[in-house]
Amino acid sequence: MDYKVRRIRQDEWPLLEDFLYEAIYVPEGFEGEVPRSVVYDDPKCRAAFEGFGTLPDDRAVVAEVGGKVVGACWVRTTNEYGHIDNETPSFSISLYKPYRGRGLGTAMMGVLLSELRDAGYARASLSVQKENPALRLYERLGFRIIGDGCDETEWLMVCRLGRAEGLEVRQLVPGDLPDLVEMRIAQLLEEGARESVDLRPALADHYARHLSDGSFVSWVAFAGGRMVATSGVSIVEKPPWYGCPTGRIGLVSGMYTDPAWRRQGIARDLLLRCLEDARAQGCGVAQITASDAGVPLYQSVGFAHNANYLQLSL
Repeated sequence: MDYKVRRIRQDEWPLLEDFLYEAIYVPEGFEGEVPRSVVYDDPKCRAAFEGFGTLPDDRAVVAEVGGKVVGACWVRTTNEYGHIDNETPSFSISLYKPYRGRGLGTAMMGVLLSELRDAGYARASLSVQKENPALRLYERLGFRIIGDGCDETEWLMVCRLGRAEGLEVRQLVPGDLPDLVEMRIAQLLEEGARESVDLRPALADHYARHLSDGSFVSWVAFAGGRMVATSGVSIVEKPPWYGCPTGRIGLVSGMYTDPAWRRQGIARDLLLRCLEDARAQGCGVAQITASDAGVPLYQSVGFAHNANYLQLSL
């Protein structure tokens, strides 16, 4: 499904009331309809949308499909559910039912988390009903349970946004190739591949050849002497076209971060370094085949879906 995530417009601020109502968790087996008045009668609900846009920490993005806004994700530091203190923005997120489970929520939250991290916020928070399946999404994005929310039916969760201390970021050198190969294998397996052959010799040969001739550039991150994040860009050429007169393309691959080091801005840092190298080598465009989890990162630096992409296995 083609969609885009963009910043909310001022004329769309009233939509947040509607999306807050859509976000109310209805447990399985519940019959009846939740009265819409709940979002107005509950002061903590009202605090999530009332006067949005008037406070310095107010930020919001929407998901758009076919020109229609189908979801919203926003943060505030008002006394809403999930509020911790006036320095910690708390999240609200909602999608219309037909658009749930398709990666739009991940994309919206990823864009806002990156924006908050770049703006220097130390952490973000949210609350979620303990039975709500969305809990797994929040955990994938780096949120961790720190205790009960306003009562025993909900969790209070926090995502730490600051960069890890003691992290070394540098360009890949030949001596790093064994570690790079193992990180690539870990990435493929995490994405669902089956280890049907020993791919290590082929990967090692590929990286060594293209690293030596300059057609592959990689930035990596180490912590305590151990590789914890990787990136890469392969420089390839096609016949020039109007959108890229040089014909040179930067194919991004190998974007992988050890699970313990995710949601700290490391992947974004490595990606931006790779893209700068691609520009320096004359690439007019960059491309990537992205997993659903990676889409928010790439969109946050300007990547957009290309509906014309086709592939044939040879």
